[in-house]
Amino acid sequence: MGTNMIYSTGDWVVHSYYGVGQIRRIEVKPIHGEETKCFKVRTKDSTYWFPTSDQDNPRIRPVATKEIIEKVVKNLKRKSSILDTDRKYWKTRIEDVQTNGDLLEISKLVRDLSTQQVLRDLNQTEEKALEHFKEQILREWASCTREEVNEIRPILNECIQLSKSKINVD
Repeated sequence: MGTNMIYSTGDWVVHSYYGVGQIRRIEVKPIHGEETKCFKVRTKDSTYWFPTSDQDNPRIRPVATKEIIEKVVKNLKRKSSILDTDRKYWKTRIEDVQTNGDLLEISKLVRDLSTQQVLRDLNQTEEKALEHFKEQILREWASCTREEVNEIRPILNECIQLSKSKINVD
């Protein structure tokens, strides 16, 4: 392997669509008729491959550091800054966060959607996004800290409850 490789077997990565997964091995796969070395990544629900030569793929990034997880926790505990009832706003924001894949933005969206849930019923898209992004935070947090998701879930829920309790404060 070249010295410019940022990923290797055993690394945890995050795909903007598939979520958190671990690089299991390198396999040769046919891509556009050419044999290409690819990382095989296993997530909770799926397997995907990406070329070893495509390590700057914008859809894939390393799992968050402990410092990022600490910032995520702080974001989740803060008072929601957005109390917008416009469903088009939320749809666009969900799509932007899905495309961007930044864990800090994901944590803000989880906090804000959780607050919206107190103020009004979420539609199916919002509800599905909230659950999806909560799971992504849990899986990335667990991968980073080597803790079990079930150990982290109550902490995540406490953080969200703290934010929800601040709706009428200030």
